Amino acid sequence: MKFLEILAADRLPRWFWPLLLGLNLAMHLPFFQLPPTSVHTWRQCNTMAVARNLYEEGMNPLKPRVDRRKDTDGVTGMQFPSYEWVVAGSYRVLGFNETWPRVISWLMMAAGLVAFYALVRRISGSALLGALGAWGLSWSPEIYFHGINALPDILALTASTAGLWWFVRWRDTRQPLLLFLSLLGVTLGGLTKLQFLVVGFPIAVFVVRDILQRRLSLAALGLLLGYALVAVGLPLAWYAYALKLIESSGLNDFGLELRPASDFITGLNIFKRNLLSDWPELLLGYGMVVLLLVGLWRLLRRPPLRHEWFLPGLAWSLALAAYYFIELRQMEGHTYYQLPLLPPLLLLGVWGAAWLRRYPRGRVLLLVALVSLPLWAFLRVNVGRWMKPLTEPIELTDPANRLALETATPPEALCVVGPDISGCKYFYFLHKKGFGFDWPSQLVESSSNGKLYVADCIDRGARYLYTNDSTTINDVRLRPYLDRQVRRVGSFQVWALRPAPAN
Repeated sequence: MKFLEILAADRLPRWFWPLLLGLNLAMHLPFFQLPPTSVHTWRQCNTMAVARNLYEEGMNPLKPRVDRRKDTDGVTGMQFPSYEWVVAGSYRVLGFNETWPRVISWLMMAAGLVAFYALVRRISGSALLGALGAWGLSWSPEIYFHGINALPDILALTASTAGLWWFVRWRDTRQPLLLFLSLLGVTLGGLTKLQFLVVGFPIAVFVVRDILQRRLSLAALGLLLGYALVAVGLPLAWYAYALKLIESSGLNDFGLELRPASDFITGLNIFKRNLLSDWPELLLGYGMVVLLLVGLWRLLRRPPLRHEWFLPGLAWSLALAAYYFIELRQMEGHTYYQLPLLPPLLLLGVWGAAWLRRYPRGRVLLLVALVSLPLWAFLRVNVGRWMKPLTEPIELTDPANRLALETATPPEALCVVGPDISGCKYFYFLHKKGFGFDWPSQLVESSSNGKLYVADCIDRGARYLYTNDSTTINDVRLRPYLDRQVRRVGSFQVWALRPAPAN
């Protein structure tokens, strides 16, 4: 079979990139026009809301704004809005359209595939193994799903991977431009999502080794010192600034704290679920797990102690293990928090593939594993997520209904919106700003100042209520605050609010 012969050779077929990128794009194309949907819709809506607010209220990335802003200007702390700023720029040039974030994410993902191919090729010395690494990354169900979602992690993964590769190329050539590009990639990755700074650990091992071997001049040492100060210092400075923004605004839409497991048993259960379910089903795909197990077996039997990447890879893996357990509570329901783990896991899978391709029967198993990856991505994501009915109420996903609800009130009017426990989805789809409520009775519960929550919202400037919950509207305690119904679209009602009459 020709494919088995290709696996045995060490040449990259000319058709590889057209096949990989073309097939990936073709499998995504039917879904580029979807609004935010499926799992983690709240995260997609928060990301797109920040991007839209940059587009509408000013392109200053130092002032990211959310929709659930109460009576503030909405500025709050978050990861550096690099992805959101790029999306907002596309709106400035092309006009607002929910397709553009998906296109931008796909292009960033494609760039990440090329960067990972180059890194694996450099580590393995084989173009074919580099291609196998890119193939595995492309069909990771989590990458495949979020590869067209409004999620900053894809940009962070691409930037950090490219930054690591450029650093390795700089070590080979000492070209200053490559070190600058590496600095740009690593810093951007860390700014966008702090956990992607872990690529600095293999870089640090290379630097220490080069110092011990006297391979670095004083000028190079000076450059590397500046590199470290910027790559680590700038992201840390941003996150310190972001925490101050959260403290001053009181808006907690983005959590920037460490989240370990609450206790040992909880942590053990999360770890077991990740290992036995999330990794084969979502992070890697079952075919890649097979290659990973082969690679792990080879690692335990014959660890490549003399390979130049053994110690850097070990440092990288230990740093990722520390990150994983520090953020273990996030790993329970947020597989995308495990994306920093993908490069070293895939490298181990590629090593397993390198061993299998040496034997005729191994090449058959390798081919089956590789072919299964896009098939599983299609079944798990296309069929399991995108082809299902949209996850939000039809009034929020149908363009005509969305427009009718959005135009029911003035654009600048502060609104009370809910019940929506996410605090962002209804706001985003309705294109409104103001006060949210999580459950129906919250409107008539006492707030911290002793007033009913709805009365407090009205006193602080809220003029309209958006809700799709009949219990909310029919609560007799709310009636004194309802003036008139402005519009009804399906289950959603829009009411003008008024202060309660004085007793």
